[in-house]
Amino acid sequence: MTMPSRSALALAVATAMASGAALAQSATGIETVTVYGEPGKTEAATKLNLSIFETPQMVSVMSRDQIDDFSLNEVNALLNYVPGVTVEQVETDRTYYTARGFDVVNFQYDGVGVPFSYGLTQGHDDTAIYEQVEVVKGATGLTTGLANPSATINYVRKRPTEESQASVSASAGRWNHYRLDGDVSGPILGDTLKGRLVVARQDGDSYLDRYAKELTVFYGVLSGDITDSTRFTLGHSVNDSHTDGSSSGALPLFYSDGSLTDYDAATNTSPDWAYQDVQQERTFAELEHDLSDNWMAKAILTRNVQDKEWENFYLSGAPDPTTEAGLVGVASYYEAQDEENVADLFVSGSFSLWGREHDLVAGINLADIKLTARSVYASEWNGYDDPVGGDWALGNTPRPVFDIDDPANSSTDIDQTQNAYYLSSRLNLSDSVSVLLGGRYVDLDQDGISYGAPQGVSDTETVPYVGVTYEVLDGTMLYASYSEVFKQQTWVDADLAPLGPVHGESTEAGVKQTLFDGNAVLTVAVFQSTQDNFGEWVTRDINTGLNIYRGVSFDSEGFEIELTGELAPGLNLSAGYTQVEVEDENGNDTRRFIPTQQFKLALAYQVPALPGLRVGSGLNWQNEMYYADSEVQDGYALVDLFAQYTLTTNLSVALNIHNVGDEKYRLSPQWGQANFGASRNATASITWRF
Repeated sequence: MTMPSRSALALAVATAMASGAALAQSATGIETVTVYGEPGKTEAATKLNLSIFETPQMVSVMSRDQIDDFSLNEVNALLNYVPGVTVEQVETDRTYYTARGFDVVNFQYDGVGVPFSYGLTQGHDDTAIYEQVEVVKGATGLTTGLANPSATINYVRKRPTEESQASVSASAGRWNHYRLDGDVSGPILGDTLKGRLVVARQDGDSYLDRYAKELTVFYGVLSGDITDSTRFTLGHSVNDSHTDGSSSGALPLFYSDGSLTDYDAATNTSPDWAYQDVQQERTFAELEHDLSDNWMAKAILTRNVQDKEWENFYLSGAPDPTTEAGLVGVASYYEAQDEENVADLFVSGSFSLWGREHDLVAGINLADIKLTARSVYASEWNGYDDPVGGDWALGNTPRPVFDIDDPANSSTDIDQTQNAYYLSSRLNLSDSVSVLLGGRYVDLDQDGISYGAPQGVSDTETVPYVGVTYEVLDGTMLYASYSEVFKQQTWVDADLAPLGPVHGESTEAGVKQTLFDGNAVLTVAVFQSTQDNFGEWVTRDINTGLNIYRGVSFDSEGFEIELTGELAPGLNLSAGYTQVEVEDENGNDTRRFIPTQQFKLALAYQVPALPGLRVGSGLNWQNEMYYADSEVQDGYALVDLFAQYTLTTNLSVALNIHNVGDEKYRLSPQWGQANFGASRNATASITWRF
């Protein structure tokens, strides 16, 4: 086991000790400002409106307070703070997320969504529009029948507030980073109509050579009452990003003699002409009607459209350790559109049976998904045999000509329909024992073509879910849950035939304990999952550019410990340790680009002696990572610090320092390449609330 460096640990521990010492001096009269991981209601796992304490799975919650404290403006930065989740940033603008050894593909917005078709994100989603983010570990078979036994991430969007409020925040940081946020909310027509508007604008360079980003975020939402028993909500968001110097792939891991490379952290494989544009639009409408005092019907319509366009230059191979020559390059223009239309309709309520009240949810989820894309390869830099000179890191590779109108270019055109029917219940057998039972029937139909490979698939599956909770003592909950796994894949095998769906199962058992007068929850869980026919990348077809996969079987097991909440007035903590091992069908360790051990901590404290001062520290430690059988990254710890000071009732200032120890570390080596992470940087901000 590789331990964190002494300097990194010292920074985090010193902050914690200073906070504890201040708390010992005076813990009275301090108003609680935040609660990390607040144990409120969550519908992401079962749609039964259970508290986190009542949910028979591990649940992590990133509150708005924690997002603001640590200046987590990007989803990647936010998820880096979630215990058990890894952010696999394989290149500048392409990211996978994993939990418990597998890719996270289930992303919900206010409890509704369908799995990402490719299990990755492109561009960088912004957190300005979210109130909190819930991460339910394991397979959530009730609400997302197509699932990996990893996690479901539920983004909870901001909603209009009962009373008027507004804020404006401006920040500036290293590498010419500038950002402006605005948030206005409140009544428009008395109690009948409320609204909220969130905007953000960001511009700046980065620690990587030639890489720069512009971002514009808009979110507007209206909610109101049609009658005393009927309510509506309408919302629309736009996340529009443009990056220059975006890389396809990352830095080589090995030299031609087999030794490990060690580039400067700023090194970028991208030429100066490469760029990426990604625009994500999400529109939703909700209609909620009270059928009685105990029953409610709700209809949710969602439309998500993502448009992508970029020019990139991909380098592969192992360079000479002296001359840096020996790489080959491929240049391409790429454009794509992902379109999702989802309708979710359900009824929920309670009923009496055996002298007790029980809960029930029944609904349907109808999804229509269309994926279109095409790659245009240049007449030069059009294969894996075009050598690149040793000065590739300067970014001066000339831009080739892309024949965008050439009909021979590779393309994707896939249509999917995912129709699901679900039923879930919580049966309260006694005051202390509850059983959660349910199932989800999924009917999936897919047709189309991807880079010359047929994508026709039709399948049905019934996914069961079983959970048990037993509150043995007040505040002590034992639980267990089981769900099967079913997920369609768009990958093809060596014969260019569809790989077919993944099947498997996921189990979890644990204990939840409320602490500190119910203000914090400690969860200890063990988990085990299997997947059959999981798509493992093999190679890329040099003629079509199509990625080739093979179906393999994996077993994952491990345990997690998490403590979140308010430990004392003004002292908030979110901490978690995760250990996971993934084995293939032969019992060998696999997916070793994922660390097997992680420890994450976020601590914030309102200083009693200076009521306007709030300080905190974050620690993110992981053990070593491998590519194949070679260790490519030692264990490391990243430490963040922040301080906020309230100058007046309306005005506050803050300073955030990321990677205080200036640790040099590699990002994900999943593809046999890896960029380095950001070096030490600081951001100063000022916020006006009125």
